[in-house]
Amino acid sequence: MLVSQILTAKGDLVISVAKSAPVFAVAKTLADERIGALVVIGADGHLAGVVSEREVVGALARYGVGALNRKVSDILVAATTIRPQDTVRQAMTVMTERRARHLPVVSDGQVVGLLSLGDVVKSRLSEKEAENQVLQDIARWPHAA
Repeated sequence: MLVSQILTAKGDLVISVAKSAPVFAVAKTLADERIGALVVIGADGHLAGVVSEREVVGALARYGVGALNRKVSDILVAATTIRPQDTVRQAMTVMTERRARHLPVVSDGQVVGLLSLGDVVKSRLSEKEAENQVLQDIARWPHAA
């Protein structure tokens, strides 16, 4: 399965935040949208990184409530990206090697989606269920006895 197929199924809405925005804006957007991460866009309009619940909590632990007034650029993490034409297996490998829970999907220099670990797990589970069904169907064929 390809990354593009996951994006087609889940939609390609990408919610982003500017590097200069306050961390409070990240926390509010994550809560309001019920999502785990945002793509961070720099002043030049290009991908600057990713910020997730993990970074917000880490900032609160380091800076206290004052973290909410800091800029996103203070807490974002560099993003490893993936392309729509890459396979889910490639995405899994990148996520495992980089310990990344979110991968921006980039095509022609533009962010076209955000792949989460949950998206990858759901995709692989669907593939395995389909394979299992095929094996069960084969076992029920008359010549299989």
